[in-house]
Amino acid sequence: MKIFSPTHFLRHVSKPALHGFTQAHPIFPRLTIDWESSENSLADTVHAAIEVLQTSLHTTDLSEKEKSAIADDLNLWHDDLRRVHLLTNDLAANEFHIGCANDAEALTAFDGRDAREKALWVFHARDKLFRDVELHLAFQAKANGKYWKKHRIEPGLDLTNERAKLEAFSHEVAKLYERSGGGKSAHIERSILASDGSIQLTIYVEGPLTALAHFTENKFNRVTTRIALETAIVYQPATGVIESVVKGGAKAHQAVLQLFGKHVVGRDITPAEIEKTRFKLNELREGLETFEVLSHLGVEKIRLRRAQFKPRASTGISIRIEASPEQHQDDAIELARSTLQVRHSFETEYDLDGASVLVYLAAVGGHQPKRFSFDVYATGSSTIKNLSEKNQPIANAILQSLNVIEPEEAVA
Repeated sequence: MKIFSPTHFLRHVSKPALHGFTQAHPIFPRLTIDWESSENSLADTVHAAIEVLQTSLHTTDLSEKEKSAIADDLNLWHDDLRRVHLLTNDLAANEFHIGCANDAEALTAFDGRDAREKALWVFHARDKLFRDVELHLAFQAKANGKYWKKHRIEPGLDLTNERAKLEAFSHEVAKLYERSGGGKSAHIERSILASDGSIQLTIYVEGPLTALAHFTENKFNRVTTRIALETAIVYQPATGVIESVVKGGAKAHQAVLQLFGKHVVGRDITPAEIEKTRFKLNELREGLETFEVLSHLGVEKIRLRRAQFKPRASTGISIRIEASPEQHQDDAIELARSTLQVRHSFETEYDLDGASVLVYLAAVGGHQPKRFSFDVYATGSSTIKNLSEKNQPIANAILQSLNVIEPEEAVA
């Protein structure tokens, strides 16, 4: 579900899981809920109690202080459920299991629960683990993006955990943004990913003054605020690979990494940039005939949902083709070949610059067939990291079979 709805989300949660989450939430003392309601109607009962509390802000004689406190709890309720919703996926569930591998209470709580209920339980019962995974997935969403770079430094470095040194690092990073209107305040969080031991430092820097349009108490208002600018570094002690998300170009990344060495490592470091390996997307222009059968991976069919063509010359207009998601319709490459009608010119002057690959999986055990998709770009970027652990190797196998990447270039 792309659009988050608290009511819809809670309708898929069992009574024990919903009770446990609600009871642990700050809003609980303000709610009047009949927990003896049937499981089918409990989510609507909770939603009704939230609506009653929302209505009380406008219909009861409350002090401004009390209204503000209730409004804060209501906003927190919605935001907390939204955060849980974003971690209702296989990637997060896997990290929860690894992080709780030696936690008997957690493993007992996970038994028989789906990804949604596991995320709800971890949110209130293991909040540090939830935040670590949340920060990790937020970083992965930016990996291979505009502000992301990967370098290699020495493996096995002992990074400081001293709060004073971490704070000093964050404030030095904040100074880099002052010239573009940023403030002096900064906040830093340190997290460790259980699955590979990588250490992530996430820094929030006070951004420039920004005017936001919003509604308060059903009235339109504008408020001046400072949006937090996010910078993050992930270091893998086992390999020495260090990834960074920094707004700015290569110089900005180097500046942040040098500050990282000074304050977090305790000495100068020499980062060597790891260049992305370009994907040979032009191999897809003639169609998606694989060089091997992928049925053993459960793959039934592969199609290009979208394709973007870019002229080889430095100037020109990019062409974007979008196809139907239906399995038996022509895909983007077939539409391009039949629509552009300039075959020789197309083949020699335009490169396939980006594509969305749609993978149809065969039905298993009488269940409905599933599908997943990922984006790849000729520059070497992809969204494969955002797939589940089960689907990542399938995506890599597909790219290898299509001759887009070599076996040793599998996307980690």
